[in-house]
Amino acid sequence: MAVSCQQCEFCNHHSCMHRVPIFSSLTNEEMKQVQQIIVHRYYKKGEYILSPLKPMHCLFILNEGKVKVVRVNQSGKEQILYLLSIGDFFGETALFTGIPSDIVVEALEDTRLCTISKAQFSALLKQLPDIALKVCEELTHRLHRMETMVESLGSKPVDERMDDLLKEFSKKYGKYTSEGILIQLPLSREELANYLGLTRETVSRKLAKLQNEGVLKLMGHKQILLIHRKK
Repeated sequence: MAVSCQQCEFCNHHSCMHRVPIFSSLTNEEMKQVQQIIVHRYYKKGEYILSPLKPMHCLFILNEGKVKVVRVNQSGKEQILYLLSIGDFFGETALFTGIPSDIVVEALEDTRLCTISKAQFSALLKQLPDIALKVCEELTHRLHRMETMVESLGSKPVDERMDDLLKEFSKKYGKYTSEGILIQLPLSREELANYLGLTRETVSRKLAKLQNEGVLKLMGHKQILLIHRKK
């Protein structure tokens, strides 16, 4: 479902522009200018936002929720490229290159998106070049993360991959408790395996091993507690 920003009850209380890093350098007046061209879209958990069969030529900015960005190979196996949450964006490939995207974007939970059409975003970049600089900055960080992931899949042993994953998730999805860092997992075991380039059995085995060693505690399928340990 799509609705204009002027009709969005959420934005009447707190503009989503303040939640988005690529708009962080704008003045209040410039924020209002951007807000006028935004259309909000809502997706339920499990819905596909983008796919090769469902192209949309606009910039998507995450206002609420989480999504996974995947590419499916010829054998039908998916490789998770990115996990995106509040303030992140996607859809830039079609905007900047005009090349049809082969990625699939799926909502991992109920998700609210701010969208700006290709024509309006192009005009916006000419008027407010600071946005273009912020987009380039974020894409550079994303490229670095992708290079790190490729290196990990190609050379790092399984234990290091799992360690890197827990560090990443503890920063993005973890909350400090008296016992340790409680991580709300955004992915299932199968999706974790796809993200790491491993099998589901390997992921489950490694998590069980870390639990036996007292490093973490498995709290069902969607939560992990990283236990505080003395140095």
